[in-house]
Amino acid sequence: MIDTDDYQRVPGLYGAWDFAMLIEEGRSYLIEDGGRTDDGQALFMVFERAAGREGRQHD
Repeated sequence: MIDTDDYQRVPGLYGAWDFAMLIEEGRSYLIEDGGRTDDGQALFMVFERAAGREGRQHD
């Protein structure tokens, strides 16, 4: 199981089209549902963990 305390939220809500500008090599990400726009497009919350930071694993 992933310890979500190791991740920090990237401010804002993002559409799938935004992921290319958010994702950086060497980082880990969690993506969660963030609702929908007025016209029905899906929005997402993005959480990231810095490169080289080791996550704590739980059984």
